[in-house]
Amino acid sequence: MRKPVSLLLLLCLGCASIVHQTTQQVPVTSDPPGAAITVACGDVHNDPKLVTPATVTVHRKPASCAISLAKEGFKAEEVRLDKQMSGWYLGNILIGGIIGLIVDAANGAMFDRKPNKVDVKLTPADSTQGGSR
Repeated sequence: MRKPVSLLLLLCLGCASIVHQTTQQVPVTSDPPGAAITVACGDVHNDPKLVTPATVTVHRKPASCAISLAKEGFKAEEVRLDKQMSGWYLGNILIGGIIGLIVDAANGAMFDRKPNKVDVKLTPADSTQGGSR
């Protein structure tokens, strides 16, 4: 009895939903390290005191997604994460069928965020005030 139930579950859920869920883990590093990280990507709650290096969680579905880095003495940087269709979404043709296509599209699991890791070289803030020499 368990095999038919498991098979039915697989057929009713999307491949991307099963394989990589509706969120994605993104490693974030900076040079120099110790930059404060702010995530604007859906309603995922990351630790508000995150500093590089760290791994953040982002939603796959929102239209807009960005990771900002700030460190005293350096210019703030923002990296936009684009959405791209996941190869797992196409697995619905073989396993999940139309129901899987609908489920993955509705919950955002059909997407991957790119870049899938963020590595930023921070630029020192301009400390000169245009003095003369």
